[in-house]
Amino acid sequence: MENAKLKSSKVYAWVLVIALGLMSAGTTGSYSVIAGSFVAPVCEEFGFDYSIFSYYFTATLIGLAAALPFVGKLIPKVVGKVWLPVVELILLAAGAGMAFYTEVWMFIAAGALIGVCFAFTTGVAMSDVIDQWFKKSGGLAIGLAWAVNSIYMLIMSPVITSVIEAAGWRTGYLVLAGVSAVLILPASVLIIRYKPQDKGMLPYGYVEGETVTETEETTEDSTRGVSYARAIKSPAFFFCIGFLCLVQLTCCMNQLFPTYASEVGFSPMVGGFMVSAASLFDLFLNPIVGTTCDRFGSTKAILGWLAVSILSFVMLMMSSGNSTLSILAAGVNDVMYVIAGTALTVLVMDVFGSRDFGRIFALICSVGYIVGAFGMPVMMKVYELVGSFQGVFIFCIACNVIIGLFLLLAKKTGKNLSWDE
Repeated sequence: MENAKLKSSKVYAWVLVIALGLMSAGTTGSYSVIAGSFVAPVCEEFGFDYSIFSYYFTATLIGLAAALPFVGKLIPKVVGKVWLPVVELILLAAGAGMAFYTEVWMFIAAGALIGVCFAFTTGVAMSDVIDQWFKKSGGLAIGLAWAVNSIYMLIMSPVITSVIEAAGWRTGYLVLAGVSAVLILPASVLIIRYKPQDKGMLPYGYVEGETVTETEETTEDSTRGVSYARAIKSPAFFFCIGFLCLVQLTCCMNQLFPTYASEVGFSPMVGGFMVSAASLFDLFLNPIVGTTCDRFGSTKAILGWLAVSILSFVMLMMSSGNSTLSILAAGVNDVMYVIAGTALTVLVMDVFGSRDFGRIFALICSVGYIVGAFGMPVMMKVYELVGSFQGVFIFCIACNVIIGLFLLLAKKTGKNLSWDE
């Protein structure tokens, strides 16, 4: 089917972005972030150590990292097909099953299985689909999808906490699974498709004069880029990995804010407000960061946002006696989470193109997530060595500087890569 018979995706493409955000919200939002609400009540009932039970979260990251190297090839065969709802049902079953678990290893094993399923429902899969559907405004699209996830977490976190308090954590797990199913299954079955041709549509931002046929795997433009075999041997690939590894190290601040608040003498409520501020800022930062990447290019935009991140750590260093400034600084600091998602996606697209984007991006994220799983221990070790969070914040500023260096090196060496047409 030639271009004349393919429909415009001007509206549907943005509906698909919302659907991708709902899929991410009902999976990673529910079983990574919202899952934190269950730690205290589960541990109190069974007498588990918090540190042991927290390996659930490490298991999800390791499961995700282990699956990602294989996901790049599988995404076109899973997304938009019957296999995606099957993967989601496995995830939902593991999540609902936690309402009946009695041993800590059961929760950890469920976390590993859930992490494997994450590989098909968030980050890499979401970015790969948007890369297929958007020939322009891809950064904004990625940002909006993550913003939908953030809205869900803001709403669902207090809701699930109330359910746990009123009916117990077992009921809470069942309610979480039910809400997640309502979010992800209709979106996956009815809306999400891997490429616009699957819906008889043109990519968003299609330029008149290009040829797109319904039977093509991708558009001409989306087949341009560096091959997977060439990319993984290039210096740019390793600089991108270094970029994400250091970003992931600094992305555990939300988990540290309650401890920081206690260490400087603030009430526990201030620590909670710091976490909430980060979630609130996430709503706006995702689309804003994506838009700036589209408008100014990934290099200038990411360097600018790294400067904002450094500013947030300076604000945190100055806020030990001012709870209002601490809360504001925590909100601004959320920019590092956005760099790990939205900005990284645009960077990899710019450096390697679309030809094997899914496989390249998946492998970069796989390594980065493994490092991220140890972010908390690293930060706490820095805290123990220095004796205060001032040292932690200085360490993070140094990481930001090196992240900027890796960005510049990735873009510089990436220019030497030849793209296949």
